[in-house]
Amino acid sequence: MKTAFFKEPLLHFAIAGAVLFVGYSVLNRDKPGPSITAPIHIDEGEVRWLRDTFASQWQRPPSETEMFALIDGLVEEELLAREAVTLGLDQDDTIVRRRLAQKMAFLIDDSARVAEPADAELRAYYATKANRFLAPAHVSFQQIYFSPNHRLDAASDARAALTAIPVAADPAAIGDPIALEPEFLDLDRQAVAGLFGDGFADAVFKLAPGTWAGPLNSAYGLHLIRVTAVTPPASPPFEAVRTKVLEQWRHEKDTAAKSAYLAALREKYGVVIDAEIGTRPLPTAEVPR
Repeated sequence: MKTAFFKEPLLHFAIAGAVLFVGYSVLNRDKPGPSITAPIHIDEGEVRWLRDTFASQWQRPPSETEMFALIDGLVEEELLAREAVTLGLDQDDTIVRRRLAQKMAFLIDDSARVAEPADAELRAYYATKANRFLAPAHVSFQQIYFSPNHRLDAASDARAALTAIPVAADPAAIGDPIALEPEFLDLDRQAVAGLFGDGFADAVFKLAPGTWAGPLNSAYGLHLIRVTAVTPPASPPFEAVRTKVLEQWRHEKDTAAKSAYLAALREKYGVVIDAEIGTRPLPTAEVPR
């Protein structure tokens, strides 16, 4: 009977816990521990968070029994977390450190929220950063397709066709069938790249309007191209991009505030890098200008 008693896992757990506690107390008796004397307090906000989280996961509100179980679970978590801090188990824990740093970053972001700028200030900001909000260039062009799968030498055929296009009754008939329009109107680079590929888009935007050129490679094969119109990048009216300007203004202000806060923390706590690691300065967040 006694042998069975000493084999109980719960007894082993209790003994191990006692040894851990006593050992920690002896090793850290000269170190002041955190003073946590206030009772665990579950307020209305936490209950609402539990209820909303449950409803979001299960697509229904919790029952009364489930709600009490959620609260009991939160209380248990708070008790265990508080005891872990009392025992110093949070020290030198990478996961805990990262989580605390993440929460601080959230707090910094929240506290760095700045008041809405006056319209005049936002307009002045737009005037100094107008190049960031340029409407992209647009191009219109015609295309004649030459299929590498249906020709022995599609490139040579395409080059030869350049001389026949001016006298052809139907230039598109010179090429091969393809499930694309023979003409595209007012496309920006992203749209052209989405249809034909990045290299093709870059080449098309470099062509001078008015004459046939090529062949240009695309995801489909080879094309002769005639650019019919080009609209260069332009600054849109402030009212058309006000939302984007405001987003960029907020981003810069938030970044500057966070950078200043981190600089203050460096000054407050100091940072020392061991010599063997290197002599490069620590990276810092760039403050937008």
